[in-house]
Parts: sequence; C-alpha cells; structure tokens
Amino acid sequence: MTRISRRHTDKELLKESEEQLTSIIYSLTNKQEINGFLDEFLTKEEKVMLGKRLILYMLLYKGFTSSQIHDALSMSYETIRWYRHIYEMKPALFKQNIEKLIRREKAKELWSKIEKALKPLTLALEAKSNMRARAKLLSGDYEER
Repeated sequence: MTRISRRHTDKELLKESEEQLTSIIYSLTNKQEINGFLDEFLTKEEKVMLGKRLILYMLLYKGFTSSQIHDALSMSYETIRWYRHIYEMKPALFKQNIEKLIRREKAKELWSKIEKALKPLTLALEAKSNMRARAKLLSGDYEER
C-alpha cells in the first residue's frame, strides 16, 4: 500500500500541492484527457488501489458484508474493517456521490460482474437450508437460467 514519508513537509506546501492537483484535474475537459493524465501520473499499483477503494465504498454503500467484499475484491478483513470505519465517518455529500456513481449505467455492468463473482458465496449461504442451492453449489453450475 502506498505510504507517505515520515519526514516533515511544510503544511503550506502540502496545501498548495493539493490545490494544484485539484486544479489540473478540474482543467481536464474530457474522459480521454483525464485517462491520459491519470495513466501518466499514477502508478499501476496506485490505480488498482484507488479503483478497489472506490468499489469498496460502493459495496459498503449497498450494505455488502465483509465476507462478500473479501470474496469480490480479495481484500483482507482488516482492510475492510478499517475502510468501513472510515466510510461511516464520511459526510453525507460523499455518500451521495457514491450513490450517483452506483446509479450510472456503466456501474450496472460492474454490479453484474460483482454479483457473478459472489454467486458461489451466495449459493453456499443458501445451501445451509436449501437443497436446490446445495445441489447447484456441488455441481459447480452457478449460472442463472
């Protein structure tokens, strides 16, 4: 995970750097420019980390359990616990922005992929009390018909 140096950095310089980052992102006019900037600015690991964090917040907003998030994103339970705590402290505006993102059409494709990844877990939970779910789970036939 990306970490900040422990060495002291001037607070005014940090504030200015944050403002500059906000300014450059705000100045980008289309998706292609944004993607180009982020591809050059962020490392592959940073993009993966930020993408997973965004999906994590979406899953938390929708009420997914830690086990479901763990299975979908391959995150440790401790990481999920930490970000769940952070998410609960976020202001309403942040959560409204997550909700807007969830409603977008592209996000619907993402949810389909996540639900497909979680199907074996869902069947395993249902298998405790449902003979059909148990048979489906044992056969490896997770697809809806």
